[in-house]
Amino acid sequence: MISGHLADAIRLEDLPRGSPGRQRVKARIKAIPEDFEVEEVNNFEPTRDGPHIFLWVEKRDVAGGELLRRLASALGIRAADIGYAGTKDRRAVTRQWLSVPGECERALEAGVELDGIRVLQYTRHRKKLRLGHLAGNRFRILLRGADPASAGDLAETGRMLEVGGFPNFYGEQRFGRSGESLAMGLEMVEGGGRSRGRGPGRFERRMLVSAVQSALFNSYLKSRIEAGIAGTVLKGDVMTKTDTGGLFFVEDVEIEQARLDAGETRITGPMFGNRFMAAVDEAGELERGILDRSGISAQSFDAFKRLARGTRRVLFERPGDFSATPAPDGVTVSFYLPRGTYASVLLRDFVNQSED
Repeated sequence: MISGHLADAIRLEDLPRGSPGRQRVKARIKAIPEDFEVEEVNNFEPTRDGPHIFLWVEKRDVAGGELLRRLASALGIRAADIGYAGTKDRRAVTRQWLSVPGECERALEAGVELDGIRVLQYTRHRKKLRLGHLAGNRFRILLRGADPASAGDLAETGRMLEVGGFPNFYGEQRFGRSGESLAMGLEMVEGGGRSRGRGPGRFERRMLVSAVQSALFNSYLKSRIEAGIAGTVLKGDVMTKTDTGGLFFVEDVEIEQARLDAGETRITGPMFGNRFMAAVDEAGELERGILDRSGISAQSFDAFKRLARGTRRVLFERPGDFSATPAPDGVTVSFYLPRGTYASVLLRDFVNQSED
């Protein structure tokens, strides 16, 4: 059962936006997969030697878990043998890196033909690809049906968000249809890792626990915005340095507020886990309050030590290289987002109907 404040935290359209005073357009998103293009931006260069093979893969209208299952079957390996940096939208055309064991080379040389999946190129690398090993993603999205004359206003909104940022909520796809993934994840967390019926595989378990972490984060960010302290540094907050990503606790509120206002640092929120960096003092009380309201203890994540170690996530994120241009069928928007940031969340500042 999803408790009230968590149910409120996963209804994306009801959550605060980055530019609530700006006019939005009515448009369809993902009417066809080609309307939504995503390309992964990596933070590494393949070494072109080593025991692993990196694949540059394009998929069309295929879910992330299904991509791993189909490719594993075609190559004769387990889905767990495939490394990936992040999952991509299903109803879209997406390009990303995957890694597979070196012994798959013969099968790749023979050619891999899969419905909706293409291996565009492959090369060798010394290490397996791990979750989070990417810089971000570039998006090209058609707002189908939007008035082409609105492109100028949308571009101005984009420029505002590049400076001020938008709430870094998790999108609804994180929680499954009608919150089913979150409900299953809560059952697992509250049951100490157990679930009714046939147990899900490792990929699914990771996603289910992540749904719980994400809902708790959304609730935390929502509560700070509603309390008017989303941009206010609190004693004990965990901040991140904009240039290096280093984390530290706030001791002197006045000094750190000035650094935040200057763009040198950002406030982070909790992705609860068994090894995450918890806030202390006033900020710590807010974090613990979110768990208390959910009926979840910090120790509930101990059963998922490899799947839910926990981390910190910035409360507000900024798009990069934003553009909006008229198109024959609407307006095309293009932008870059850092890893883990949802295009569907950003699009709420531009579109008042975000899915087809």
